[in-house]
Amino acid sequence: MTETPTENLAEIQIGLAKVLEGHKSNVLPVTIKDNLIISGSYDKTIKIWDIESGLCLKTLEDHTAMVWSVAIKDNLIISSSNDNTIKIWDINFGSCIKTLECHTNYIRSVAIKDNLIISGSYDKNIKIWDIESGKCIKKLKGHTGTVWFTAIKDNLIISGSNDKTIKIWDIESGLCIKTLKGHTNLINSVAIKDNLLISGSDDKTIKIWDINSGSCIKTLEGHIMSVAIKDNLIISGSYKTINIWDIESGKCIKTLEGHTEWVNSVAIKDNLIISGSDDKTIRIHPITIFPNESSKFQSVINSYWLPEYLEQHLMDCFNHDKD
Repeated sequence: MTETPTENLAEIQIGLAKVLEGHKSNVLPVTIKDNLIISGSYDKTIKIWDIESGLCLKTLEDHTAMVWSVAIKDNLIISSSNDNTIKIWDINFGSCIKTLECHTNYIRSVAIKDNLIISGSYDKNIKIWDIESGKCIKKLKGHTGTVWFTAIKDNLIISGSNDKTIKIWDIESGLCIKTLKGHTNLINSVAIKDNLLISGSDDKTIKIWDINSGSCIKTLEGHIMSVAIKDNLIISGSYKTINIWDIESGKCIKTLEGHTEWVNSVAIKDNLIISGSDDKTIRIHPITIFPNESSKFQSVINSYWLPEYLEQHLMDCFNHDKD
């Protein structure tokens, strides 16, 4: 993946957002698979949308309460709900093929790795499930509050809680190997890039942590309901707005507006930021980064098929004109 040069961040251009309407209540999670957006809502449904057309292709209805979280594996959608269940859906047919029941309270989050599902719940526990059998094979205990978020990196489980801590667990042993402290309110979202862990909290900060050492290396102030990451950019959602931050400087470099209520979730695919909000909509925000005029010109050339000699001739003329 090509990194975004820090010196070019001010040149991020924001295009006109596409608005997807169809949920009857607050949109909670959004995630992306190929050219599809998968969203969950207070209206108890999961919707599958086509990114290009913005059309809702399928509505999945089997949960009996709000859908808190969705994750994707191949052709499977994994969802968690306030009905205390995890459901596994076939993305092609839109049918529920398995329901997992073991938590004793609302299931706030799900993540997936290989044939394992990781779930976090209001019952303060994290559970590891086998997808094929649908059985809970391990319970991780250590948080003293609701587990709001779970994520996976290699053989590690990352969890965030309203006990104000982030815990890092070994997926094989189920042991907690690190506890990260620094937030002063619940942790509602996490994102991972290489050795960096990005956390968002109700204390209105984003913290950047070194996973190996467990140390907080930077705190960004002024936002937070959800976070995602692309290259050296952090995307965060908050009340009515989405902010784009530069990891290196810790500065907010762009703000996207349009939602009329809280932005509960953000995801990113290529140069598209997808957001879900309490205003019942999903928005697709195109962003473009133009490092310099030459690259703008090259992007035009790349959008057409040209013989190699003609492409080189055009670029030579452009560079000559600049001189």
